[in-house]
Formats: sequence, C-alpha cells, structure tokens
Amino acid sequence: MSTTAAPAAPAIDEILADLALQTRRQRIAAWVAGSAGLPAAAVVASLPDDVWIGQLLSGAVALAIVVGHHLAVRPLWRLRHAPVLAPLAPAAFVTAASPRSLAAPAYLLTLAGYAWGLGADGVAVGALLLAVLTGLRPARVALTPGAVLVRRLRTRRVPWSQLTGVRVTNSGLADELSLAVDVPGRGLGTVRAPLNPLDVDRAFLLHLLRHYAAVPEDRTAIGAPAELARRRRDYLAAPGPAVEPVTDSGLEPAAAVP
Repeated sequence: MSTTAAPAAPAIDEILADLALQTRRQRIAAWVAGSAGLPAAAVVASLPDDVWIGQLLSGAVALAIVVGHHLAVRPLWRLRHAPVLAPLAPAAFVTAASPRSLAAPAYLLTLAGYAWGLGADGVAVGALLLAVLTGLRPARVALTPGAVLVRRLRTRRVPWSQLTGVRVTNSGLADELSLAVDVPGRGLGTVRAPLNPLDVDRAFLLHLLRHYAAVPEDRTAIGAPAELARRRRDYLAAPGPAVEPVTDSGLEPAAAVP
C-alpha cells in the first residue's frame, strides 16, 4: 500500500528570492526593449511622409517592440501568484509590480522615439520622464506598522485607526482593492488601488489587511520575513482561502474592522 504525500509549500526565503529575481529580469527586459525601440522608432518616424514604406515600417516597428518584449518576458511571468508580499526595510510588506506594469518603460521609450523622430520634442521628453517614473515608482500597496500606503502617481496613506473595511470591487474596467476609511472631521471615504498593476494573490492581501486591522499588536512585526512566513502559514492553513465574488456593482460586503 502506498500513499502520496502532498508536496510541501516552498519556504518563504525561496519564494522571495524567486520573486526578486523575476522582477529584476523583467525590469532589465523592459529597458533593453525600450532602448532598442527608441532609436528604431525615431529613425522610422523621421522618414519622409511621401515614402509609403515608412508608414509600413512604422507599424512594423511598433508591432515588433510589443510582440518582441512580450515573447522575451513571457517565460518570466508567474501564472500563479504566490501568496506573499515582499519585506521592505525598515518595516513594510509591499506588493510586487505585475509584468504589464514593469513593461511600461519599454512602450513609453518607443513612444518617445516616435515623438523625437517627428520633431515633437515636448512629447518625447514627457514620455521619457514618464518611463523613468513608472520604472522607478511602479504602483504598489505597502503595509507598515502605522498605515496602509497606496502608491499610484501619488501615495495615499490610510492609518490603521481610520480603516473601517476592506473589499475587492469592480469599477467596470478592472478589479480594485477598496479601503473604506473614516477620517476625523471629513467623514467616510474610499481609497482605491487597481489590482492589475500588482502581482499579488489578492486573497492573501485581503487576509493580511484584515488580520492587521483586527490584531494591532501584530503590526509591530511588519517587515520581518519571519512574520511574513507566519502570516502565510496561517493563510494556507485556513479553510478555502478565497476572495469574495466580485460583482459589477461592487456591492459585496466589506469586512468590518473593529
């Protein structure tokens, strides 16, 4: 008689090392593709308007950059999000950027090349600055001992004491993490974070948010890999960890926070 044991879940340090390696490779791939696309697009865009082959090459270059980058990074994409966030010094757990978010510099650099070739220097400079901004400051959600930080173009800070509910909603275009907040003197409000730019297991993210909202004493350990490993073990041991169904109206009940 033989039994088949369930495979053990990867250790937290193995998952974190894999996540860091894949993120680094995706960033490198995006900047390499963008660096190649910028001069190529500039040369093609500067061809005379009456050269029909220039228009054909323009479309071909754009398609080549998009398809080439996609093929280059596709093997690096994690088809299943590991239930983990990354520790960040001095004390935070942060989400990783999704492959699509990390690819943004490649497309923005190519756009800068087209604008440069057409003589639209202002657009070219703007696209270059945006490529640097999105490359260095991708969207993310960070959990710290004092607050939840939601970073898009700017960072919104939600103190734990003001967090009254957490849920996943749908805006009609994409799924969003919705944080219900009660700001003294301003009343109830909502801070939203689109989930598409994040490479994260949303059920684990909800698990962490709800745990730290309900258990304030555990927040002091945020940022420690050992604490992340404990939270991950609790999450995996919980029966059927899952996200509540997301509806078009986004009316699924929020989790009350004491």
